Amino acid sequence: MISRIPSGRFARTLSALALALGLGTLPAAAQERFEWTMVSPLTPAISYVPLYQEMLDAIAERSEGRLTINLLTYGQHPFEGGELISAVRDGIVEMGNATDAYVSAEAPAIGFMALPFLFDNLDHAKDVYEALREPHFGRILGERYNSDLVLGFLISGAAIHADVPLDTLDALNGRSIRVFGRESGRMIELLGGTPVTVSFGELYTALQRGTINGALTGMLGAQAARIYEVVNNNTWWNWSFALEFVMVNRDALAALPEDLRQIVREEAAAASLRVQALQDRLPAEILVESLENHGITVTGLSRDTIRQFRERTRPVTDDWLAATGDEGRAAFDIYQGVSAAR
Repeated sequence: MISRIPSGRFARTLSALALALGLGTLPAAAQERFEWTMVSPLTPAISYVPLYQEMLDAIAERSEGRLTINLLTYGQHPFEGGELISAVRDGIVEMGNATDAYVSAEAPAIGFMALPFLFDNLDHAKDVYEALREPHFGRILGERYNSDLVLGFLISGAAIHADVPLDTLDALNGRSIRVFGRESGRMIELLGGTPVTVSFGELYTALQRGTINGALTGMLGAQAARIYEVVNNNTWWNWSFALEFVMVNRDALAALPEDLRQIVREEAAAASLRVQALQDRLPAEILVESLENHGITVTGLSRDTIRQFRERTRPVTDDWLAATGDEGRAAFDIYQGVSAAR
């Protein structure tokens, strides 16, 4: 899906002529141009989606229009779940945005950060992610999906939103809970609930109609879906720190001149820092806002309950290790090393 204007042969002829006449590099208007597409499963209502658009705008500006990237969000493209990363791998689109839990069925090994109750807090999760970024996540995307990992951040504030507090094992018995990905579904099963798959766009209606009793999502997702208009309980589980990332097809990247490749990498790295900073502060701010505006009830998990939940959901990690083999074992060993050093 790479558009080149003018054609490669004509562009090379112009470049050779410019050099022969001592004119140096051609002005941007006469250089080869590229048009890419980036797809995302997110809706524009998610608070950090504008930061993705800012990244793409900065790339276009710094390249003087030589590289433009069109962002397609939820409902503007046909890809769901693991299809997103396959579309990038196959060159159908040049860039893709995904969350580990949404693509775990397609690529189980990517789902490490979505395993339940592994991390003590966000800082612990960040340390593990940095240790795994290149040897685990970057390698998987490179070897299996012909892509580079150019942006990544962790999502905090993983809560469960329901019509009652869900802070004990008994409270979950028989309750239908919206999940995303195999790990969260298995977790809810082990904790006594019934996992239900509901698309983000249908979440409000499903809660309103009682099709489901509760939903797993982060605070930013809860805000975007207006969840607290229809349920009034937040139980702060902080059960995982999902990885969201942006990948770029390697062939598309290699087709760019070096200066454009550098611009893509630099702007993606800068956007990664901006989005992570937003993720670090927004969940707590949204929680306070929800308390003030909607009068919700917020409940946490006691240390004993966290221990119970961790023990009860350990089979999720065991199943993941069995499914991912040596690759998963290596990642888990890194996790244990980082955790022991804290």
